Amino acid sequence: MKKNLLFIISLFSILNSVATAQELDIKEMGPGFHKMEITHPDGTLQRYVIDIPEGYDGSKAVPMILGLHYGFGGMGGDNRPEPYWTEGFFNKIYQQAFKPLGAIFLAADSVSGNWQSPENEAALLRLWDSINATYNIDERKTIVTGYSMGAFGTWDWASKFQDRFAGAFPIAGMSADMNKFREDGKLLDTDWKIPLYIMHSHVDGLIDIAPTIEYVKKLKSEGKDVTFHELFVITHHQENLLPESIGHAVPWIKNIWQKIDNP
Repeated sequence: MKKNLLFIISLFSILNSVATAQELDIKEMGPGFHKMEITHPDGTLQRYVIDIPEGYDGSKAVPMILGLHYGFGGMGGDNRPEPYWTEGFFNKIYQQAFKPLGAIFLAADSVSGNWQSPENEAALLRLWDSINATYNIDERKTIVTGYSMGAFGTWDWASKFQDRFAGAFPIAGMSADMNKFREDGKLLDTDWKIPLYIMHSHVDGLIDIAPTIEYVKKLKSEGKDVTFHELFVITHHQENLLPESIGHAVPWIKNIWQKIDNP
């Protein structure tokens, strides 16, 4: 009786996880850049962009980059950015720096405040799972990255879902609660298992680099896989100057993927 009950519970969990992954009706697109929108079961409208690499036909699994966009006017409460705000992240940063990777790029608009909000977590997880169910993605090779607000989100998401990421690349943000970091200075206490590539500028001017430096020292002393790329000339709102520097992370990402293919 007990075994039967456990079997039923296990089967229900499997069916529930499949339903969650496929509950959004995602339209599969061909190669190129696409601006899309989806309505979640609770009625929440979410806009997102997806870039499909040239030559993709679904016959071969490809890696994915999950991008988290930077901030916008009023990031608390139910505030939302302008439609397709995330397109700026693609145009200014991703397109030039990461195109050579040949990965599917997914980036959604925030549905409520910054990326650490429960609303964003629920919506993006559902969208992410649905994209994985729609496209032939090598889920072992998903990298999360983000700039500014997106970097805070990258730290947060990577710490919570290490089993779903091959690596994390936060740019100009801290491993802290975005709403409280200036007051309590508390950084994430995470046992990192995945590689980290951290980029921050000494002349950022908005997000102090000092806590990042200390956090990197701590992680390295613990033997974690950390690459720290320090910038010295780019301020926080000069993200249009970032692609060349960010391009230096491409070999790091390729190396991670090669290790997955040849453990």
